Order: sequence, then C-alpha cells, then structure tokens
Amino acid sequence: MRMEDRLDRRSRRTREALQQAYVRLLREKKASAVTIQDIAEAADYNRGTFYNHYAGKEELLAEIRSEFLRRFSELLLAPYPDRSGVEAAEIYPSSLMLFEHVERSRETFLALLGTDAGLPEAMTRVLRESMRRDLRLTLEGDPAEVDQDFMLHYRASATIGTLLYWAETGFKFSASYMARQLMLQLNHRLDYIAFNEKARPE
Repeated sequence: MRMEDRLDRRSRRTREALQQAYVRLLREKKASAVTIQDIAEAADYNRGTFYNHYAGKEELLAEIRSEFLRRFSELLLAPYPDRSGVEAAEIYPSSLMLFEHVERSRETFLALLGTDAGLPEAMTRVLRESMRRDLRLTLEGDPAEVDQDFMLHYRASATIGTLLYWAETGFKFSASYMARQLMLQLNHRLDYIAFNEKARPE
C-alpha cells in the first residue's frame, strides 16, 4: 500500500472518530456546552489533531450533517439497480432502506435534530429532489389534474414526517414495521371519514 493511501485511511479514521465523539457528546449536552477539548478527549486525540482536520465545531457538525444527508439521498433507487420501474406496491425495499439508515444512524439523527432545527426541511428537500431526478410517479388512471411536483412534495413530506414520529416514539417500532405502515398510507386512498360524536357542534 502506498504511503499516501495509508495516510488517507488514517485521516478518514481520525475524522470518523471525531465525528462519533461529537455525536456522543451532543446526545449528552447542548452544542454550546461542548468544547473542542471535550471532542478531542472523547475521541482519544488532542486539540492539535482536531485542528489538523477541522477549523472548529461548526465545520465538524456540517460534515456530519452532509454525510447523513448524502447517504439518505442515495437509497431511493439502491434496491433496483437493473430495473426501469416498479409497481407502487413494490417500492417497499427503498422505503425500508431509508428507515434502516435512520435506525443505524439514530444517534446521529437525534444529535442533528437537537442542534439543527432545519434538518427535517433539509431531509424533505433532499428526498424530493432525489424523487424528481430519478422517478416519474403515475397515479391509477393517471388523472391529468394531479400536479407532479405537489405529489413529490407530499410523499417526501409524509416520509420525513413518519421518520420524525418514529423518533418521537423512541424508535419503539421496527424499521420494517414503519416502512410497511408508510407504504400502506401512501398507496391506499381514504374510503370514508366518520365524525366522532364529541367533535359535533352542539
């Protein structure tokens, strides 16, 4: 292995260790209370090593956020490398991968949610743009009045909203259960809405 490759791998390991340390600390206290020294010590490095890789906490957090969103955006078509399209009921694998990604990265997800109020909007935007770039959705009967951009935003928002609800429950359901519930909601039309007696005006 070339010296450059060894150094590059060492640099990646160091950056990953610093990212993981910062995520752990953010789960324990507010970002404003975390110091560079805290992060370096939690990763078993010194301040000098930290500054060899990042200008400050803001740059470190931005990289954590960017990597989380990058991976999130790549999962939509991952289960279908050799297919030109699928029936709506068959999109479950990509939904499952989105939920599994969040499940594997739950500490990062929760740390980012606690420090970045704009994360849900960013996730919605990333997913919507991935759908716009890679998909063409067709409704049953293909009604001409349906706005494609509106439909993409609705589905992306529903997906992110479901992920946020999952986090609120403390991830008490499995990723497969959540993905299946999302598909049931998105792929079935409401049939009837009954009003509760208490909701009726006097």
